[in-house]
Amino acid sequence: MIIHNRTKIVCTIGPASGDKKTLRKMVEAGMDVARLNFSHGSYEDFSGIIKNLKEVSGELDLPVCILQDLQGPKIRLGILPDNGITLKKGDRIILSTKLQKATNKILPVMYKHLPKDVKTGDTILMKDGMIELKVIKSGKTDIQCKVESDGTITSHSGINVPTATIRAAVITAKDKRDLEFGLKNNVDYVALSFVKNAQDIKDLRKLIIAKKSHAKIVAKIERHEAVKNLEEIINETDAVMVARGDLGTEIYPHMVPIIQKRIIHEANLHGKPVITATEMLQSMVTNPRATRAEVSDAANAIFDHSDALMLSNETAVGKYPVEAVRTLNNVACAVEKELQKHEKFLPNKLTEDPLPASYAICSNAARLSKNIGAKLIVAITSSGFTAEHISKHRIYIPIIAITHDPLVERQLQLVWGVRKTFVTKGKVIIKNQQIKQMLLKSRLAKKGDKIVIVKNASKVDKTISIIVI
Repeated sequence: MIIHNRTKIVCTIGPASGDKKTLRKMVEAGMDVARLNFSHGSYEDFSGIIKNLKEVSGELDLPVCILQDLQGPKIRLGILPDNGITLKKGDRIILSTKLQKATNKILPVMYKHLPKDVKTGDTILMKDGMIELKVIKSGKTDIQCKVESDGTITSHSGINVPTATIRAAVITAKDKRDLEFGLKNNVDYVALSFVKNAQDIKDLRKLIIAKKSHAKIVAKIERHEAVKNLEEIINETDAVMVARGDLGTEIYPHMVPIIQKRIIHEANLHGKPVITATEMLQSMVTNPRATRAEVSDAANAIFDHSDALMLSNETAVGKYPVEAVRTLNNVACAVEKELQKHEKFLPNKLTEDPLPASYAICSNAARLSKNIGAKLIVAITSSGFTAEHISKHRIYIPIIAITHDPLVERQLQLVWGVRKTFVTKGKVIIKNQQIKQMLLKSRLAKKGDKIVIVKNASKVDKTISIIVI
């Protein structure tokens, strides 16, 4: 039996990992969630990957969650010479929305409203922040800029504007087409890029509901506006991603670790799964072993109470996708063993302030499980709420989820501490004796073990009970 750690692992699937053999090895090494990045790849590519994932999941009898990541309104340069264009500090250049190809010191921009969105004095960053421009003057179609740092830029390089608000629609026409494809193929989560506020999440949810889907939403926090509106976004979304790549160009890089901790903390408070992403083990794109700094970064994300860690290029195009998964799994195992020596509720969860009944029952179940030395907590859930709100207390007692919905089973693979899920046939009433048999048959518990059972914390008929196997 394959047992993964409490901290979940999200892997971006690409040319290096889309075949069935590699996917199987990655699941066996610890992958819980497969991310499909719709900034790259064709529908044919994604159809093949989804088919392979479903076959591997069935053969291993392990649920694998599929996360569709929408590209969003990424602002990019147009076509430049093959060797790129080298910019020197002090150069004067023009960004133009009129051109498709570069000419002399005029660079094409593929977002026609950029001149309206920026003003004199704004900073424009290119090539992941390596090249900085200062806006001198902005007109109807052109932006005059001064180069503040040297560098060579190439075709389709990304552009960030940390000092301005980009008014481009967060959900683009491409995103809508991609979303329709994803929902037809029953993706479990949809990640929304460049979220600015809660309304962006509401807009995406309307599109999902219109397609009669129950896919959940991951809000990617990578814009300075999203940081300002963090609480309202977390209230509205189902899960959160600390997207450190673009976030590091939208705010000062030295602020990213601080914002990361804040995002994780807020997500924990609301019982929303949170993914820490970007360059987690970047050196493993070309090397079989991670650096010590990368291992420390991954470990600290777990100490911060991330639900999941994400691999991007490491598994999409890297030489060692399976080894990268195994490395993260080993880090999680080591950190979780250490945390168990000092296990405690999140400090702000010990409040005696009044709580809604649905939250209180999960909090009380977590406390009760600790107090009586329970072997397991069983969460009977129709939406995933009960398991998520037990999980946020991080009490290191394995959570076993029982649901009637295979979609919920897959979505729970993103939730910290959910060790195993059972899917029942139909919305049947699960009796305690049935739970005993499930746990004994699967060897998750043995005679004499104490088990705490929480039934439908978000419903009217919510209950907590204790059984002894």
